[in-house]
Amino acid sequence: MNLSLVRFNKGSAIINALIWFSILTASCDIVLAFEVAGLTVRISQLVSLAVMFFFLLRIIKFGNVKILTPYYNLLIVIVFNTICIVNSKTLFNAVGYDLWLMFDCVQVLAFTYFLSKQESIQSLVGKYIWCFNALAVVGFMQFALQFVGINFYVTQYNDLHRSNGFSFEPSFYATYMIMGSIICLYLLERRNYMCMRKSWLIVSTLLNVGAVVISTSRMGLLILLIYVVYRGVMCLRIYIHKRASLIRILFTLMPIMVGIAGVLFIIAVEFQVPFVMHYLSGLGIGGTASHSADARSAGFKDTWELFLSSPFLGCSLGGIDAGIIEYKSRTYTVANNGGASMCVSLEALAAYGIFGAFFFFKYLYDLTIGGYLKAKKRPGDKRDREPVYAMLIALFFEFVILQLNQNVLRPPFWVHIALVSTCLQIYLRESHKNYKTEYQEVTA
Repeated sequence: MNLSLVRFNKGSAIINALIWFSILTASCDIVLAFEVAGLTVRISQLVSLAVMFFFLLRIIKFGNVKILTPYYNLLIVIVFNTICIVNSKTLFNAVGYDLWLMFDCVQVLAFTYFLSKQESIQSLVGKYIWCFNALAVVGFMQFALQFVGINFYVTQYNDLHRSNGFSFEPSFYATYMIMGSIICLYLLERRNYMCMRKSWLIVSTLLNVGAVVISTSRMGLLILLIYVVYRGVMCLRIYIHKRASLIRILFTLMPIMVGIAGVLFIIAVEFQVPFVMHYLSGLGIGGTASHSADARSAGFKDTWELFLSSPFLGCSLGGIDAGIIEYKSRTYTVANNGGASMCVSLEALAAYGIFGAFFFFKYLYDLTIGGYLKAKKRPGDKRDREPVYAMLIALFFEFVILQLNQNVLRPPFWVHIALVSTCLQIYLRESHKNYKTEYQEVTA
């Protein structure tokens, strides 16, 4: 996209405020949201529509917006998803999800266009962390108020005291908060305080990691654990070369601490410790019921079989659940949405077909691995790249956790894609003297 700099009018501050309000409320499923024909419409999405309208006006006025080759991958995905509607078992739902996909793709363009002109990488990442902090505080309020019998937008009210922020359920909340946790953990480990003062970064890390913990989401804790062990192994190399800070030493000790926790966990299961057994309920471990694990494994299997039944012509994103339910000889209703399929990668295969899914994965590859390689090759201080790396790593692990979930159209995921695109846009522009020539290489 050719994003040549233009002089903004007084409305630019309003546009910026609208964007950040949309980002702040992207995970709000049960407040600032309402139902329309079985679909949840969020205020954040309506605000994004206003931003897209201003984006359209910019295109009309300046006529200098060009779509890059990498972004064409998303456009091709839309084409495949639209074609596959003919193979969907529910036309209304298929069309609705197709429009939703188009919405998310245009949102990436609009947010990248405006934010790349109005924000630095440091201000963008700093504000983004504060958005996570706000939702983390909500989670802690929910957790604390449950001890005095107050249900503050809690969707799973039981003796385990689970927090869900303003998301549908704790696992959705953890899926959102894992991004903030990883961004903060990475910047703290690297001792990079360009986006936020050290004291506030420490507080933000505790808030975000704590929010994942009090959600008690097993998926969230698993991904957080994988990240910490991964960074611990990476820090071990630095420690061996005697260049370790206290924070890096702590990260290095994490694999050992995880190993000790694993031993304690096995002992707790062996002796049937009540709290541990209650937490394991649904996984089939230690003699507990396996309903949760069974549902997920069935979702994996059913989504894969739906893909195999028509590998070249998918059923579109909105037709996946209906296709699975019909395949299992059951009656489909809108209420079944979100409960039949599993794993966004398998959903991509089932929705777009094998060729459409290729372009979806290619876009994500170009944005993550490709974006990392482009940023790494640019001259300049490595510390300037670290906030970009934090955003890229968070996107990678968010995609990993979505392998244990359904529906790739979740608003926070696409908001993060837009902000990653913006960070790359700004960095590649500012790291080159003649930045105008670099606009042709940026992944939108």
